[in-house]
Amino acid sequence: TRRSSDLELARRGIDVARASRSGPVSLDLDDPAALRAVVSSGRVVVNTVGPFTRLAPAVVAACLETGTHYVDIGNERAAVRAVLDRDDEARAQGVALVTGAGFGLVATESLVLSLLANGVRPASVVVAAAASSAHDTLGVRTTVAETMADGATTYAGDELVRAPIGQGATTLTFGGVTRPVVPVPVGDLEAARHLTGAPDVIAYTAPRDPAQDRSYAYAAITDPDGGRHTAELTTGEGFAFTAAIAAETAIRLLDDAKPGAWTPSHLFGLGLASEAPDTTIHIGR
Repeated sequence: TRRSSDLELARRGIDVARASRSGPVSLDLDDPAALRAVVSSGRVVVNTVGPFTRLAPAVVAACLETGTHYVDIGNERAAVRAVLDRDDEARAQGVALVTGAGFGLVATESLVLSLLANGVRPASVVVAAAASSAHDTLGVRTTVAETMADGATTYAGDELVRAPIGQGATTLTFGGVTRPVVPVPVGDLEAARHLTGAPDVIAYTAPRDPAQDRSYAYAAITDPDGGRHTAELTTGEGFAFTAAIAAETAIRLLDDAKPGAWTPSHLFGLGLASEAPDTTIHIGR
């Protein structure tokens, strides 16, 4: 995803300097002064290195100190929450912090936003994602392993509730298929809660299917009268969607960076997802 995002930014005429422990620009997260120097050399930092719960805070802190806008592709619940919790700091420093710029969070939050735009009042919210993935790297596996340690988190009665992974398994039908899904501690959960304020929110994921060549997302809002309103998103390979969203978010920040801590579609609207390549959104009847 890191290289794909770089290529997408370069293709669109944006100067990119890649920083890593072994890249052209040296980056040591344990050296705050060196990190600030690297971060301050650009206008927007795009962070693609997980696990984000553990590695992102130092980068976020450097961005706040140097007045540099920030984007990450993290989708760990705790990592997304940690960025959103720095909203007051970001506004005070005039910095935009954008977390979750990839498939999963952006896909499901765009569906929640589309339902809210139709006037749906949320009493409870369910979101789900089923990604097609062409990549299975050590970094991805490490991030997933650390994410799952948070347990099967949900919001119930305005409280964050934790249970063992696998508890609460069910099935949902979206993308034309009935899928087994389980509650997971992903950023989608925090985004849906942040956007709606609903007391009951669940974020599900479907097990990876190697034969699946499309990625799907689903959202359902139940209103106070018991009515259920649904929306679905379809796109291509998940990492390609993530690269496109991360690049587009960074480019928009160069032109219109509103200070604060945000999820991507909350800041830039429905078009961020709906205008992504090979992506469609359908609102249920």
